[in-house]
Amino acid sequence: MPDSLLDHLMDRRSSVIHGDDDTGRAAVAAIFRVTEDQPQLLLIQRAVHANDPWSGQIGFPGGRHERGDPTLQATAERETHEEIGLSLQGDRASCLGPLDDLQARARARILPLVIRPFAFVLVGEGETQFRLNEEVDSAFWVPLDQLADPKRRIWHDAHRSTLPFSFPAVDLGQDRILWGLTHHMTMGILERLGRVEDATALCIPRPRQE
Repeated sequence: MPDSLLDHLMDRRSSVIHGDDDTGRAAVAAIFRVTEDQPQLLLIQRAVHANDPWSGQIGFPGGRHERGDPTLQATAERETHEEIGLSLQGDRASCLGPLDDLQARARARILPLVIRPFAFVLVGEGETQFRLNEEVDSAFWVPLDQLADPKRRIWHDAHRSTLPFSFPAVDLGQDRILWGLTHHMTMGILERLGRVEDATALCIPRPRQE
């Protein structure tokens, strides 16, 4: 990946959310690669599970911090390996650092969980092979130009509490809609890279227009 792009991604201080003792921590991996000079971001589609608040949604690999994880970065690395079989350690990948913390929300509820994304870049040649576990239906690469394309911005209908809302989203094609927490994180990444101007404004839901 060009050095200038990496500089833009990490050239501002990341915001940190300090929760109380009951606030859990989670970490996800925002993984980049370059194919034919086109930067791409790795996304997954979660499998459908009744007890998963993000069941079936598009996301980043990652999960909750566990007692055996020495750091949140280690959480992101462990969960990525467990979910998609990709190692983010050694010479194959490089960690660029943490991005902005995000308070977790699901089904109109604020959860006692703070999510910290970490940016990674894959280095070297060769196609990435994935080994998906039962939590993941698919893993796929999306060009940054596609994620930033205004023509792909849509509104996704869902409920916040008992009220119908429309959430800003990106139509990725093949019946894949990026919305919710990962959409929020992705817009923040694109803002850092200069691909969008105001990530916050692009993440505000609105009451559904019947």
